[in-house]
Amino acid sequence: MKKIFVNEIKPGMILAERIVSPRGQLLAEAGTPVTAQQLLHFSYYNIQELAVQDEEDAVEKYDFDAPDEFIGETQSWRITNSAEFAEFKRAYIKCADRLEKIVNDFVDKKVPIDDTELINDIHTVFEKHSTGLGIMAMMLNVQEIDTSTFKHCVDVAIISRVCGSWLGITDETELDVLTMCGLYHDIGKSLVPHSILTKQGPLTSDEFGRMAEHPLLGYNLLMDLEIDRRIKLAALQHHERNDGSGYPYGLTKDFINQYSKIIAITDVYDAMTADRCYRAGICPFEVIAQFQREDKAKYDQNVLQVFLENIAHSYLRTGVLLSDGTRGIITMINNNALSSPLVKLDDGGFVDLRKRNDLYIRACI
Repeated sequence: MKKIFVNEIKPGMILAERIVSPRGQLLAEAGTPVTAQQLLHFSYYNIQELAVQDEEDAVEKYDFDAPDEFIGETQSWRITNSAEFAEFKRAYIKCADRLEKIVNDFVDKKVPIDDTELINDIHTVFEKHSTGLGIMAMMLNVQEIDTSTFKHCVDVAIISRVCGSWLGITDETELDVLTMCGLYHDIGKSLVPHSILTKQGPLTSDEFGRMAEHPLLGYNLLMDLEIDRRIKLAALQHHERNDGSGYPYGLTKDFINQYSKIIAITDVYDAMTADRCYRAGICPFEVIAQFQREDKAKYDQNVLQVFLENIAHSYLRTGVLLSDGTRGIITMINNNALSSPLVKLDDGGFVDLRKRNDLYIRACI
C-alpha cells in the first residue's frame, strides 16, 4: 500500500482503503478500481491523497473484463486537468469569496454594498473565456459538493449572464443588472437558520415554511438600496412561477419581472446539476427532460427553449454513458427532442434516443 496525491492517480488503480466523505458518506470501497468519475468526486471533497495497492496486488485483483464505464480519460477529466480550467476555478472561487464578504458585511455590519470589484471579476471571467458554451462546460465541472449559497449565487449569476447573451441581450449594463440579479437572488438565505440550509433529509413543514421566507427576507434586505429595482425583484420573485404555483405570493406571469423569469430557470438548472453530499448532480440531459416534462405554463417558454437548446448543443461531440452501460458520442441534437440526441456508439453503430424509450443518457463523460 502507498499514498499518492489524487492528481497523480490514474483510472484503474486499486484502492487500498475505503473512501468516505467528511460527513461519513461512502464514496468508494477498498479493493475496487478507481474511475475517472470518482476522481472528480474526490476532488469535490478536497481529498488530496489516496491509498492504493501496490502494482503487483492491483494487477492480480483487477478484473479487466469488469464493465467500468468511466475508465480512461473523459471530457470532464480533460477539462478539469487543463490550465484554462485551473485559471477559471481560481477566478470562480475568488468571486464566491468576495460575494460572501460583501453579503456578510452588509447583513451583519450594515456595510454598504459595493460590488464593483465583483462585477469586474466576472467581466474578466467572460473576457478570458469568451464563448458561453465553453463557460457552461467549465461551470458544470467547477461545482462542488455541499456548494455554499454564495457559490450557488455565483453559478446562477454566470449562467444567467450566458443565458442573457443567448437571448440577444448585448448591452453590457443590462447584462450587469442580470448578473447582479443572480448574485443577490438568494441573499435572504443569510437570515435562514444554517441548520435548515444544510439539512440533508426532507424539511419538515415548519422548516420549509422558514425556508420559503427567504425571498421576502431578501427583498426586505435590498429594498432601501439604490440599486436597479429588477435586482430587488429577482430576490423576491425567483420562486414565483408563470402559472401562479410559486411562492411567496403565487404571482402569475403578468406580474413577474422578465429578469426574475430568467433567474427562476437558471436557479433550478444549477440546483439540479450540482452535486450534494446526499446525491450526485443530475445529468444535464435529464435536467432538460425534467424541464420539458413540466407544465409549459410554469416557466417562460421563450426563455426556457433558448436556454435548453443552447445547453443541449453545448454537448455535441461529447462522450456519454447510456442507461444500459454502453458508451458513445453525441453527434446530432434534435430541437424537437432536446434530451434525446443521436449517439454514435463505441462499436460504430448509431442509436436515436427519440426512438428508444428504454434508453436515456445516464451521464456525460
